Amino acid sequence: MDRRISRRDFLDGMGVAVGAAVVGGALGGCSAGSWGGIHNSVVDPPDGWKYAGAGNRAYPPAMQALRGSTNPAMRIPHELRDGIFWSGGKPITSSGEHYDLVVVGAGISGLSAAHFYRQAHPGAKILILDNHDDFGGHARRNEFSPGGKLIIGYGGSQSIEDPTVWSPEARRLLTDLGIDVKRFDRYYDQKFNDRWKLNDSEFFTRDLFGRDHLAVMKGDTQTAETLRGAPLSPAALAAYLELQDKPKDYLAGLSEPQKKERLVGLTYRQYLRDVAKMPGEVLDYLQTYTSDEWGFGANAFGAIDAWASEYPGFEGLKLDRSKPYRYCGPTIQLQWDADDPYIYHFPDGNNGICKLLIGQLIPGTGAPRTMEEEPLARIDYSRLDVAGNDVRLRLNAPCVRVEHQGGNPGAKTVNVDFVRDGKVYQCTAGGVVMACYNTMIPYLMQDLPGDQKQGLFYGTKLPIVYAMVQLRNWRAWQALKIYHTRFTSGDWCVAELDYPVSMGGYEFSKDPDQPILVHMIRMAVSPEYDNPRGGIGPGRRELFARPFARYELTLRDQLTRLLAAGGFDPARDIQAVTINRWGHGYALEYGRPWADFWPDGPLPSVIGRRPYGRVTIANSDSENRAYADAAIDAAARAVRELG
Repeated sequence: MDRRISRRDFLDGMGVAVGAAVVGGALGGCSAGSWGGIHNSVVDPPDGWKYAGAGNRAYPPAMQALRGSTNPAMRIPHELRDGIFWSGGKPITSSGEHYDLVVVGAGISGLSAAHFYRQAHPGAKILILDNHDDFGGHARRNEFSPGGKLIIGYGGSQSIEDPTVWSPEARRLLTDLGIDVKRFDRYYDQKFNDRWKLNDSEFFTRDLFGRDHLAVMKGDTQTAETLRGAPLSPAALAAYLELQDKPKDYLAGLSEPQKKERLVGLTYRQYLRDVAKMPGEVLDYLQTYTSDEWGFGANAFGAIDAWASEYPGFEGLKLDRSKPYRYCGPTIQLQWDADDPYIYHFPDGNNGICKLLIGQLIPGTGAPRTMEEEPLARIDYSRLDVAGNDVRLRLNAPCVRVEHQGGNPGAKTVNVDFVRDGKVYQCTAGGVVMACYNTMIPYLMQDLPGDQKQGLFYGTKLPIVYAMVQLRNWRAWQALKIYHTRFTSGDWCVAELDYPVSMGGYEFSKDPDQPILVHMIRMAVSPEYDNPRGGIGPGRRELFARPFARYELTLRDQLTRLLAAGGFDPARDIQAVTINRWGHGYALEYGRPWADFWPDGPLPSVIGRRPYGRVTIANSDSENRAYADAAIDAAARAVRELG
């Protein structure tokens, strides 16, 4: 840990005054109002407004250090949020372009919208705008080249999860792209962990338990034997094992409807504390149990969804599991009977879907034509925005205003203003799909009805950080017999070896002496709120204010504490780091007890996504589900609404 940590091209910062009034008095953007405070200080980005990571900007996937929501990508959106972008007046130059469709946002939803629109309108002219320097939204590709060998990772959206319950439109998109998920039965090495005798694990952290301790599971389950030596008191250990293996009926005397109704009004932590009467050590041990999957801890996750997810503590209630309870969250209800293995994963995660979409939308870019070509296909970014192409993808071009001609929502033409190379340009379109962060839309469309703005503002996304760490080898993991760990506290809640996928000429690490990527997850929502929306504002502000060096320091610290007993040396074994910082990460999924309007409504997402003239709204935000199929479903709906 004594290796010097570079501050990586810290450039001149540019202070930005924030805290301006939000349009119409609504809460929105990165501010959180009563849900965690508003921006009320001058923000000076520690890495500078120009800093976008290290490496060749002509090929973003291979750039490293601080990536994702980089400062250049967020500067203009934040100026719009703070009400200062248009101050002093800015000249607007006509680009001379007219498109049948403009799509704002080049993530899975935006690219899918372009695809669906072209199917409905062959030959249509489409422009896709994005404020980032790479396409894919959170479905981002990370590349590394140790010793000249290509290693591929993902910086966000991971896998095609439970495709058997995807909508017909979403499944059709996979078919259109030539993605046959059954081929992953061969490409994903499902015997990898068994062959190397690797197990799941949990890491008790010294700040909560007095000392660090790695508890290696038996497969994926803790037992009295695997927890032997853990820093739990005998009483706490006994209480947890009861909770996991032989939970009592902690709601004895209530009928089944009464039990479920009681769970609806509790968080998982409240259930453990107030109903199951678990000691504080057990509460601390399970706090991060929900973090990587749902974006926040057990203190804010609903007990009814914890029951549905078969988390420890509910079997003794003897509740009917033949169907989901109506108050369970939307994804839990959708995936209730799904039994798909978690193997449908390109080496670069769902960026594979995006690259295949680029291949169909924009010829001549080097994009893949088949799923087998995807891992090794190299996009020529200079070919994404070429005059004369039917579809053009314009990166580093944030949209700054969308308005119907003459300010009339009944007009047939929409003016779209965007920034390129520091100047504001205007093009026109027959229709627009807003496939961007929904909380930005009220700043881009100031004439939206007030209730619609409120609905859009409500869906502010959860801040997350995905790190990809390139290791010289994975001997320490093999020595400790682990492939994954959950930390009970700390900056990072998960560290895990990358998924073992080999396809299309790309080969995953074959033995512990070869380089490998480690995926680490940091859920940045502040844990001090029982309502997850409360922690979004504080967590996001901390995320954007933190320099790369701080992320790297805590990452090295936790990896070293986890792996040192296996011979790990961070100065020797960590060769490269990419931090994918997402201030607006997981779409906020509604759940009880905090979302008391669920499921009967009115739902903010449904109010927010209403069509407005020739403008429709997509992105997973509008479906309040943080999954690839939700993004695709939103795109299909938005295109249908355009007609």
